[in-house]
Amino acid sequence: MKTIKSSETGEINFELDSQVGVLKVAEQSYRCGSDYVVLDGRRVPFWVYREGQNVSVWLDGEVYRFELGDPRRRVSNGASEAAAGGTVKARMPGKVLRVEVKVGDAVQAGDDLLLMESMKMELALTAPVRGTVRKVEVKPEQMVSQGALLVEIEEE
Repeated sequence: MKTIKSSETGEINFELDSQVGVLKVAEQSYRCGSDYVVLDGRRVPFWVYREGQNVSVWLDGEVYRFELGDPRRRVSNGASEAAAGGTVKARMPGKVLRVEVKVGDAVQAGDDLLLMESMKMELALTAPVRGTVRKVEVKPEQMVSQGALLVEIEEE
C-alpha cells in the first residue's frame, strides 16, 4: 500500500497489481494492465514517472503531480539525487521533436533541453542542474523508451 499526498487531494491510498490486473484506489477497484486502466468500460493508457519524492502520472492526456510520503524526507532524498548529477531520462515512451542543446553547452537549472511527444502530448524537458552538457544521446524524430538516457549534464 502506498500513500500519495497532494495539497489538492489530501491522502490517496492505492495498490497496483498489474500481474493480477487490479488497481485499488481508496475503496474503488479497477481492472488494469501494466500501461492501462479500464475506466467507464474503456482502456485508458497511463504512465508513471517518479523523481525522488515527486510522482507524475499521465492519465488519458492529463498530468497529475503528487508528493510521496513525509515531505520532511525530501531533504535527504534530494541530497542523494543532487549527487547523481544532471541525468535526464525519458519520463514516458515517445518521439523526440526538438533538441535545444549540444555537447559543451552551458545550461542553468530550468533551461530547455528538448521537446518530446508522447500519446499526442508534448513534454518539455529542462535541465535539473546548472552545468555543462556532456552527452546528448538523442536526435529529432528519434523514438525513445521510458527511462532512456536523453541528456547528461556535468554539474558545476
